[in-house]
Amino acid sequence: MQKKVATGIALAFACLPAMAESDIGFYSGVGVGQVTLKDTIDGVDIKATGTGFKILGGYRFNEYGSLEIGYLAGKPDDTISGVTIESDASAIQGSALVHIPISARFEGFARAGFLAWDAENTVRDGQFGFIQKNDGTDWVLGIGAAFRVTPSFGLRAEYEGAELDGTDLRSLTISGLFNF
Repeated sequence: MQKKVATGIALAFACLPAMAESDIGFYSGVGVGQVTLKDTIDGVDIKATGTGFKILGGYRFNEYGSLEIGYLAGKPDDTISGVTIESDASAIQGSALVHIPISARFEGFARAGFLAWDAENTVRDGQFGFIQKNDGTDWVLGIGAAFRVTPSFGLRAEYEGAELDGTDLRSLTISGLFNF
């Protein structure tokens, strides 16, 4: 009896690396969330919010690290004293992620990478308006948590931030991930 229990425990421990390696490989996902832009222009504080989305793909090397690329887009807006400010923005993001396993199905992670972004900002007061186009490349940082629902599907919540030529960008996103 003791040999059977010892053999079972040994087999269980032998299977642990195989379970951890099931994360290794390509993944893709889609997400939706809230995007916020904050800036001060000529003493006027602007806080534009709106819905954003992301399409992403990556490769996970082991249980602790992955590389990811994504396309992000959003249309935050704000109205101040009858003047509407709207930003139609998109970006390509490349990041390295460090994963922190908490259990077999749950993990935390941190992200560091870059954004190559493009924005078209529109200001209108009902009668007049102007458009300003802007683009750049900036650093992005983020933290989040992921939950594996099945071996091939998981959910992820993430908070990201960047500074785009003096404008603070923050996003809170919920994504679905598909492992291959």
